[in-house]
Formats: sequence, structure tokens, C-alpha cells
Amino acid sequence: MRISTKRILSIGIAGFFLIAAFFVYAQFIKGYVTEINEKRAELASKTALFKNQDSAIKQVQDTISNFQNFKDIQKKIALAIPSGVDTINAVREIEAAASRSFVTIASLNFKPVAQRASKESFLKKIGVLQVDLAVTGDYGGIKNFLNLLETNVRVVNVQEFKYQPKSSGPSALVIKMEMYYQEP
Repeated sequence: MRISTKRILSIGIAGFFLIAAFFVYAQFIKGYVTEINEKRAELASKTALFKNQDSAIKQVQDTISNFQNFKDIQKKIALAIPSGVDTINAVREIEAAASRSFVTIASLNFKPVAQRASKESFLKKIGVLQVDLAVTGDYGGIKNFLNLLETNVRVVNVQEFKYQPKSSGPSALVIKMEMYYQEP
């Protein structure tokens, strides 16, 4: 066989294989490529769904932890602003402050006054218990007593006080203060 015939024959065989490759691609591979693309789209949508569900679960967990923090806040507020007038605990707190500061309670008078509305959602209406109090003792003890009242767990707001020093004997302090409570 001649060289030119061999060349034409090899070009013909190469063309035949090229046409066969296009035929195989069109018949077999193209179908699988379409199927693979469908599987990739399905995987992408499931991944996006998983991410959305994962973020929703994290938001629910955050909400649950915030709700638990909300309960802790309510407990702390219940200590600072108890539910109901609770004058017995108010007397106990005043007596404890008096005994720690070595002063004597001369008089004690409680009077509930008008309610105040709260802007916070976790507080109910705020009631005010006005306390008129007179104590006697030395200057350091009276000063410590005022400090203990104002730094107590229960919210106390000293409205006014009048100090009456004595040259001989114990000094006196008359206090007008407010203690707050939540309406039941």
C-alpha cells in the first residue's frame, strides 16, 4: 500500500472514531451529565435546607437561653422588689441593718402610697411603701445604718433625713424613705 493511501485511511479511521466519540457522548455521557447535574442541584437544595434548619435551631436555642435568663432576672427582681407589700420582711431588713450598725430603732411607721406603672414587661405595677423611721446611736453607727439601707437587696430610696446631733448621749436620725413592691 502506498503512503498516500495509508494517510487517507488513517484520516478516515480518525474521522470515524471522532464521529463515534460524538455519538457515544450524545447517547451515553450526555444523559449521565444531565443526571449528575440534577443530583448536584438536589444536593445544593438539601444543603441550603440544612443550613436554614440549623440556623432555626440555633435561634430556638438562643430564645430558650434568653427565656431562662428572663427567669433569673425575674428572681433577682423579686428579691429587690418583692411581690406584695411584705412589711414583715421590710421590718426584718431594717432590724438587721440596725443591729449590724449598732443603732436603736426609736420609731417605725409604714404607710402604703399610690402605685406607679412600670415600663418593663417583666415587672408588674409598682407599689410604694413609705417608711418613717427614727433611730438613735453614735454618728458612725448612723452613717453605717444609712449605707446598709441604701445597699440592701431590697430597693430602698431615702427621700429625706434629719440628723439631730446630741452633745451628751446618742444622736438621733429621722428618715423618710420608700420601699417598693410589685402588685400581686
